[in-house]
Amino acid sequence: MDTQTHTGAPRSGPGTTNRIRAEFETGPAAAAWARHALLPLDERLEPIVMEDVKLLVSELVTNSVRHARMPQCDHVELYVALAEDTLHVQVADTGPGFEPRDREAEMTKPGGWGLFLVEKLSDRWGVARNSLTRVWFEIDLSRPRTI
Repeated sequence: MDTQTHTGAPRSGPGTTNRIRAEFETGPAAAAWARHALLPLDERLEPIVMEDVKLLVSELVTNSVRHARMPQCDHVELYVALAEDTLHVQVADTGPGFEPRDREAEMTKPGGWGLFLVEKLSDRWGVARNSLTRVWFEIDLSRPRTI
């Protein structure tokens, strides 16, 4: 059975024009490989949006590697769909899943910032679980961004 936890429904679908699909072995290089897979977007997105996407992908892939309790030989999947006005990104793993919760540590403590950043920098995000755990986010490309 599919379960979803989210702060909005994904909007990608018809009109999606560009896709990236990549798979990485779990391990310390997975986040770097995921950022490398985003290179085709460099010329398509505003630099400020691209920086946010790289950061969020790094955080989600790192969360999969650290917290999904997968064997070293397992994989993390990255899926990106670029439509005219929306960027949809999904990171999936075979881990048991989780319920998103607010960051509990003090603001000065390291760690635990991944989903907090996803919440703040994306327009919609969520967690879907069935045979895989998928954390997804979307960015509205028509929304003005500031530094």
